Amino acid sequence: MTTRSIDSLESFDIAGMAQWVLLRGDLRSRRVLLIVQQGPGLPLIHEANAIERRLHLEAGSVVAYWDQRGTGKSWNADPSTITLARLVADVRAMVDALCARLDVDRVDILGFSIGATLATLAAAQNPARLGRIVAVGIDVDFAESERYAYAFASGEAARRGDRRAQRQLQAIGAPPHDTAKRFMTRARWVTAYGGIDRSRGFFGMLWANVWMLLSSPHYSIPEALQALRAIERTQERMLAHLQGFDLRALVSRIEVPIVFFQGRHDFATPPDLVASYVDALDAPRGKSLVWFEGSAHMPHYEEPARFRSALLRALDVAAVPVPALAPQHATAH
Repeated sequence: MTTRSIDSLESFDIAGMAQWVLLRGDLRSRRVLLIVQQGPGLPLIHEANAIERRLHLEAGSVVAYWDQRGTGKSWNADPSTITLARLVADVRAMVDALCARLDVDRVDILGFSIGATLATLAAAQNPARLGRIVAVGIDVDFAESERYAYAFASGEAARRGDRRAQRQLQAIGAPPHDTAKRFMTRARWVTAYGGIDRSRGFFGMLWANVWMLLSSPHYSIPEALQALRAIERTQERMLAHLQGFDLRALVSRIEVPIVFFQGRHDFATPPDLVASYVDALDAPRGKSLVWFEGSAHMPHYEEPARFRSALLRALDVAAVPVPALAPQHATAH
């Protein structure tokens, strides 16, 4: 079957606000995959090429790369609307908008970190037109994740004799880290010590993202600069809403098939916590947990070949041959 491709940057009116989505892929596949980004505050559209280069998803579906409210090209949001409840409602509304735009009856979701949490909450509230969910490094209990990440960063700083890190981590103190400055200080050192991506440190990830934003054809230079400024603004708003957040108290049952992807070396969200949540979750249409043995919080970058293979199985999508990638390691339980 020949393909009919789409490569279109579009805005959707979601609750009175223009939110931007890059749609790329094969229209004849009749499959749509919405990616809900990690964060809070991080854009996604600028990563489209990097994601496709690693995962090769656009040959078997239309992939929707979404800059959520308060991020990227969708940076100009009323700050009072940047709430957990509104972001969950945005996921639900975006699913409906994509079904109408692309004339499909369902949308699958690939969610990363807090994006996985938003997708799970949206599905629990209303599963209509939601196909399958793949939740990567899902945030379950925000306070427990903060303690876990801070203990890792503090322990590594002491073990390495890193006095600069020790001073900064002592200055912000133990969680909660409820301001963008405290949050980013902790995130910086967790990232520097390989707790987010084992192959890239803090500055490697920072400059990669800045370069992708500034060089992306989908952002003007002023838009890229606004996207960078929006990260801190949106984080500041969202951190207040995440204090005390516990997914276990909110979603104990879900009516769509869901697969959880989890890195064994993740120090942003505790792997054991994710495993216990999956065990307890009532998912009558199916659930499973896939472990990535060589990854921290970003297995799509750390183990792309295994991630792609596991993702296509989770979404029940026929694989399209791609160039060979380096061997990776993932196991499913």
